[in-house]
Amino acid sequence: MRFPNRAGIIVAACLFAVAVPSASSALERPVTLEEAVKAALEHSPKSRMSQLAVEKARDIRNGSLGPMFPNVTIDAGLQYWDDATVMDFLGGDMPSDDELAAAVEPFAALIPEESKATFGKLMNGLSKMRNYQVADQLTASVTIQAVQPLTPLISLAAAWRAYGAAEDAARLEAVAERNNITYEVSQVFFQLMSAIRMTEVARQGVELVQAHLKMAQSFQKADMVGRDDVLRAETALAQISAQYDQGRHGVELARAALNVMMGIPPDEETVPAGDFPDEPPELTITEEDAVERALAARPEQSKLQAQVRMAEAGKAARVGQLVPVIAAVFRYTWFHGSEFQRENSAFIGAVLQWDFWNMGQRWFEMKAADKDLQMARAGMDMARDLITLDVRKAFIDLKTGRSLIASYRKAVESAEENLRVVTKKYEAASATSVEMLDAHTSLNMARANLAVAVNNYYISYANLQRALAGSL
Repeated sequence: MRFPNRAGIIVAACLFAVAVPSASSALERPVTLEEAVKAALEHSPKSRMSQLAVEKARDIRNGSLGPMFPNVTIDAGLQYWDDATVMDFLGGDMPSDDELAAAVEPFAALIPEESKATFGKLMNGLSKMRNYQVADQLTASVTIQAVQPLTPLISLAAAWRAYGAAEDAARLEAVAERNNITYEVSQVFFQLMSAIRMTEVARQGVELVQAHLKMAQSFQKADMVGRDDVLRAETALAQISAQYDQGRHGVELARAALNVMMGIPPDEETVPAGDFPDEPPELTITEEDAVERALAARPEQSKLQAQVRMAEAGKAARVGQLVPVIAAVFRYTWFHGSEFQRENSAFIGAVLQWDFWNMGQRWFEMKAADKDLQMARAGMDMARDLITLDVRKAFIDLKTGRSLIASYRKAVESAEENLRVVTKKYEAASATSVEMLDAHTSLNMARANLAVAVNNYYISYANLQRALAGSL
């Protein structure tokens, strides 16, 4: 899991004994972890991008249905020629109309009366063929064609399945991204909570050193200790005051990081809210159950399954490309302005195209698709191992964190008792100022370690939630 770059800075800041003004009630924007996660998911550009990727994959899948249905095209044209097209079908050797009329006139009387009308039509027809207009000056045409693929449906259906698997993979990627964002927000949330908790540690440290300084000053006035004791106390107070100032900037940085994730101004006074006790509850799940849940719930596992389906569909599509392409065709044409073409015509038929020899390109593409399928299946096996390791590590980190809390709680009790004893000795002039300051330092360090351990425990808990895809 890759954490945001700001996380390292925040952790470093939290390691200082930070403090903020005790009037923390003036920091007026309590935010629960659930509210912070919800706001971050709504604001996160990564979340929006992953959702857009899902919508894009859905659009591509829906678009892949189109080639399965008839492809209908319409072509229309309008032509205005320089002149109409006229042809002489009789030729130049034929007599003129006047010569032809003079030649047949002697025979006109011999034609029966009932045939004279037909004979006149024949003569008129011969006259028109001498200067016959076969195409108008203005012509127009409209062609409608529908092509329905038949054998390509094998590859097209496989492609549709592949795009469907790609949509599933994109959706699962979006779920994984949301899980990652949830963990990143949880991490920064608890780091800010730890920083604010440690302000109490620093405040108590300041109070202890101030109390010791007053005691040393009063002892000096009574000539019970020397000036060096007061100087040591003053130096210790100056050091913890410097850490106080540095720590305030660390808290501001942690708060700004959380605010930016939630999409609110960085300087807004956000305070983590919620019930996160120093004694976290015991886990009610075993490590084996956690691994089983993760393998069933992790979106990465389902995403790889979708990629296997993509590879299977891709191989089927390549196999479909090896068969001849057969398609049914229907065409209707309307043409106006020509005597040599029917005004309305239509046909229905089929076309065949087969790349019979292409140096084995399609064959090797099919074999390459089979290798993609094998790689996808191997990726699933590898993912199972990685998820198992991820869950086991998160589980162990959580158990270790709980042990550290118990250890540091004992250290705090021991340091408090040691400070009580050393203070009594100092009051009785049987302990030095160095011993007092060492006791103060040990107590502050023990309290700081406990605060960090509690913080790290809840971060580890959030990491286990991520490893289980929220099924904890």
